[in-house]
Formats: sequence, C-alpha cells, structure tokens
Amino acid sequence: MSACEESGDILRGELETDGRGTKRPASERSSTELPPVGKKKQAHRADVWQHFIQREDDLSISNCRYCGQEIGCDTKKSGTSAMKNHLARCKLYLLYKESGSQPVLGSDNSGVLTTIKYDAGLFRRSVNEMIVLNELPFYFVESEGFRRFCHNVLPMYTVHCRRTATEDIFGMFMREKARLKELFSCEKQRVSLTTDIWVAPTTSYSYMVVTAHWIDRNWDMQKRIISFKPITDHKGDTIAEHLSQCLVDWGIKKVFTVTVDNAKGNDKALRLFTDTCRQLGVDALVKDGALLHMRCCAHILNLIVKDGLAQVKESVVAIRNAVKYVRSSGTRLQSFQLRVLTGKVSRGSLSLDCLTRCNSTYLMLVAALKFRVAFEKLLAEDMLYNEYFLESEENGQKRVGPPIAQGWDEVQRLVKFLKLFFGCTLAFSASKTVTSTICYNEIVITERNLITLRNSRDGLLQLEAREMRKKFEKYWDGLINMNPLVIIASVFDPRNKMQFASICFDKLYGKDSVESNHLRTSIRALMKQLYEEYVMKLRPSQADSVVDISGESEAASMFDVLDDDDDEEYESRDSIYSEMVSEAANEEASSELDIYLMEKTVPRATNSMGLDLSVLSWWRRNSVKFPVLSELAKDVLAIQVSSVASESAFSTSGRILDPFRSCLTPYMLEALVCEQQWLRNTISAEKLSNLVQMFEELNFHDSLGENRDYTGDPTEPI
Repeated sequence: MSACEESGDILRGELETDGRGTKRPASERSSTELPPVGKKKQAHRADVWQHFIQREDDLSISNCRYCGQEIGCDTKKSGTSAMKNHLARCKLYLLYKESGSQPVLGSDNSGVLTTIKYDAGLFRRSVNEMIVLNELPFYFVESEGFRRFCHNVLPMYTVHCRRTATEDIFGMFMREKARLKELFSCEKQRVSLTTDIWVAPTTSYSYMVVTAHWIDRNWDMQKRIISFKPITDHKGDTIAEHLSQCLVDWGIKKVFTVTVDNAKGNDKALRLFTDTCRQLGVDALVKDGALLHMRCCAHILNLIVKDGLAQVKESVVAIRNAVKYVRSSGTRLQSFQLRVLTGKVSRGSLSLDCLTRCNSTYLMLVAALKFRVAFEKLLAEDMLYNEYFLESEENGQKRVGPPIAQGWDEVQRLVKFLKLFFGCTLAFSASKTVTSTICYNEIVITERNLITLRNSRDGLLQLEAREMRKKFEKYWDGLINMNPLVIIASVFDPRNKMQFASICFDKLYGKDSVESNHLRTSIRALMKQLYEEYVMKLRPSQADSVVDISGESEAASMFDVLDDDDDEEYESRDSIYSEMVSEAANEEASSELDIYLMEKTVPRATNSMGLDLSVLSWWRRNSVKFPVLSELAKDVLAIQVSSVASESAFSTSGRILDPFRSCLTPYMLEALVCEQQWLRNTISAEKLSNLVQMFEELNFHDSLGENRDYTGDPTEPI
C-alpha cells in the first residue's frame, strides 16, 4: 500500500472518531461524512436500444438480441453508431424485419394449407376478444403467465397493459354498436324484444336487460343484447321509460312483440310503452299494439308446476335437505358413498335445485330417487344424519326431514308427471332457433295431460292436476288470456298450417263445438286482418307507380290549379280509383293467404342428412311466391315465447361482476356483456357458414356421382 493511501485511511479514521479516539455515531456525523448517493441510471432514448441488451457487469458492451454478438456501446467513445452499423448487416435482424410482411404456412378451418401473414394488430385484437369471451379480468394481460407465453411464442411482441385493454374493448363495443344502429336505421327492421330484471348479489344494484330478435334478409334468426343498464326500482313507469329510451338510442322504429314475465309492474309498463310507440308513427306497432304483450311461457309453466308441488312440498323439502347434508362436507359424502357401495347402487352424482326453477327440482328428484336405497341405509345406520334433522333452521323452525318411505313413494309418482313439463320447458327456452311454431303444440299437450290426470284413480295426482288446471286456465284459456299470435305462429309452419290448429281445437273442446268453431273463425279473421295491414304498409309505392305509368300524372297536374281547401266536403275525383286500388290490394292479400292455407301441408320427413325441415329455409325458398306473406312470417317467427334469452345474460353478468370485479362501472359492464354476446353470434355465424359450404360441396359431389352413373351419350344433356 502506498503512503498516500495510508495517509488517506488515517485521515478518514480521524474524521470518524472524536477527540477521545472513539467512533462517533452516524447521527452525529456531518453530511459531508456520509457516503455519496449513486446517480440514477438514465433510460436510453435512442430507438436502436430496443434491439440490444446492455451488460450489467460492463456497461460499455451490449449484446444483439438476434445474433448475440457483442457490440461496443460506450457513449463517450462510439455512441450508438456501432449498434446501428451492426443492425444494417445482421442477417437475423433482417429476417425478423421481413417476417412482418413475409407469408408463412398455416391452415384454415378446413385443414387446407394456405399462406398467412403475421399481424401484430390481429394478435392484440385476439387477446382482447379472449378477455371478453372467457370473462377474464383486465389484469390478465399483465399476469406473469401470459407475459411468459408471449415471450416464448412472440418474443418481439410488446404486451399491452390493462388500461390499453380496457380502452380497446370499449372501442370494440362502440364500433359494433354503430354498425348495429346503422343496420336498424337502414333496413328499418321490425324487432321483437325480451326483457327482464336482475339484482347483482355483489353490489345489490338492479340491472335491466333488453334483447332484440329479428330475422334478417337471409332468413337467419338474429339475437342481440342491446341494453344492460342499472335501474332504480322495478316499477312499471321505470321499465317503460327504459324500454322507450332503448328504442331512441338504437333508432328502432318498429316493434312487434315484447316478451316479459308475469311480474306486476310489467302490465303497466307495456301499457305505457304502447302509448310511447304510437307516437313513433303509424307503422310502429301492428294492430295498434293489441298483440304487443307476450307472456313468458316458461315462467307460466313454472308457476303451474309450483302449484302442483304444493301438495307434496314436505316430501320435496325433505329430499332437498338430505341432499344438502350429503354435499355439505367430505366426511358426509364418504359416508354416503359407503352406503352406495354396500347397497349395490349404480354410481352417479347428486344435484341441488334452484327454488325458482322447476326444471332443476325435477333433475334433483330424479338423481335422488336413484340413491333411495343409500339414503334409507343412511337413515338406519348413521346417527349424525338423524341428528342433522333435529337441528333448527335459520328461521328457528325444525328442519324438515328426513325423507321417509311415504315421501319417496309420493315423489316417485310425481316425477313421471314432471317429466312432461321438463320437456315443455326445454322447448320454450330455446333462443337460437324458432320456438314460436312449436309453442301451441306444447300448450295443447300440457292441457290434455292435465285433463287426463284430473280423472286419474290416483288421488294425489288427481288433486295436483286440479290445482295445476286452475293456474293453466288463468293464463292459457282459449283466446281470453292467451296472445293469439301463439296459435298463428303454428299456422306459419308449412307442416301444420290451419289443419293442426283445427285438430287442437277439436281435441280440447270437442269436434264442431261452439268453442272450437269460435276459435277457428277468430284465428282466420285475425290472420286476414294482419295480411291486409301488411299489404297496406308494404305496397303504397306500388299503387303510386300505377298512376305514373298510366300517363295520368300530367292530367293530374292540370287539375292542381283547381284544388281548393274548401272542397273537402265533396268527394274528390280520384276517390273511386283509390278505393279500387285498395280493394285490389286486399283481394291480392287475401288470395295470397288463401293459396297458402289451401295448399297441402309439407310432409314431416327428414332430409338426406337426417335433419328435420327448417321452417326458415322453407320460407326463404317460397318468399318470391308469397312476397307479403313472407314479410309477416318473418315477424311472427321471430317472436320469443319466453324471456330466457334475456335471463341468460344474468349468468354471464354474475360471472363478470364477481366479488373481485365489483368496482366495474355500469358502462363497462354493459360493454362486456353485450360484446361477449355479439362476438359469440359472429363466431356461430362463421361456423354455420362453414357447415353450409360443406353441405353444398356434398350435394355437388352427389350430383357428380349421379352424372358418373349415367351410361348414355356423354354429349346428351341429363
């Protein structure tokens, strides 16, 4: 060690000690004695640094991200010139640079190899769509797993942050909303609406969802959630105001029906909504809104079953509590599985029901009945199982149960009957296919089964059927409480037409009875009125074109000078001609309706692919033959007989608005719910187009095979 270094060390030692030779504490030292604070490393501003990694042990050297070569980067000596020169000759960098525009091999949906091009924007949009479709949180793009995935698959892709993902997704929602608004405004599409209200369990806010249904020009069923907004209460005024504002926001001018459940506020809401629609114009409603209110058939069926279950309520509750006991802990489940093995019962799973859904109650009872032996062994052998039913519920009452033999027998007889309602509910709940044509068939089957069971020898079933029948007549007694469009929709099925409805009337009320004839006459008269109304709405321009073609437009202009407002009390000179045009249009409409009803029904058979007849496909092929009838068929077939389409949005929103995401704003929640449903519709349409293309190719190959089997002259047309 040199003398200078030794003297420096001695000097530092003296500065750190007091006069007595002891070291001073850090609090007594001056600021000049503290070690210097290191300077903060400045970020590189040159763009070339994104292609190099600076070494931590030697800041004057950096490595190329592509080839790994060491390049000098001392800012005082060489600066960034050496790195720029290296990029100009780095072959791996040039290959990466060309990869953005260079096509690579890939495959399409059919498996055929094609050339595709890497697109960073497409990858970013796909990530945003994944967040929406899979209901992922926004911070997913910042998670370690996703960033590692991107680093391994696309190392040069810059992952966007959660704020950018939020802005992108909301931008997707606004762009798709603008396209839908343009569709409604340009095509002036008449829509049928479904609506319902949901209370979020995490925030206790009430949300109202509105779903629009229509059939497009290609005769495809379309469904879009157009509103998911919070509301203050469930009153009729609030619901009507929200529905009216929804029409204004989307530019919808024509409404056919609105499907709602049987809540008290909905009746008043639709009366107020009808008055609002009348102000939109003459074409806003059909029959001046007399057919606007459509009650949810699935909800009505649920009320009917609920009244029937009242007679065996204790038995059902006892089985529900027994299932709760088994599913409450792993130890109890093991004890139950032991009884299943010793009782030689087939394996399966127990499910709990939703108290407001009769379908889930049916599935719970069916599953529990399979394990009846195991439950009975549990009752005889397990003391904890018996003590469970001696406890009290939260309301202070004794817990119902355990299920006994009499209760099992009652439920056994009831399940066979509930199976009929289970099938009807599934038919009503479909929202992606046409359900209006099969609705009346399900109603008739339900009523006939209730009539049969009301005369049953089983006293329990007879009592249950009588209670169900009372509720049935409250909502579906002829045309008194039922919307007649339910019956008219069945007529638009070319396999049914009017013959099916007539047979249903005869079976329910007796052949040639007063009630049957009245229903038949009323439905025919209403259909004729609907056709006449549609002719007047769809063909006013054609009547005007007849006047211009006849060469009378010039003559009419000569009489314009003689027009006077004081002549309104006299009959105008063209009144007879206008009446003639109107009558001709009505005759044409009636004849078009008569032709459809008089033609033979389409046989109920499957096609070469084993599929049933598509009602929409039949009307698409025959729309030229029935131009006015097909327009009415579009509106009638788009009717939703249940509000399940809107209720399904609540399960989605419940997953999106979980306890960890309860801070989402109502605007963002609406964007996520709507955009998810819109994206799924787009994906379904793409899959459907691929299936249609596949069927067309199969038909083409079949036709080639038929031509190949022809052994005649090849030049002769086949």
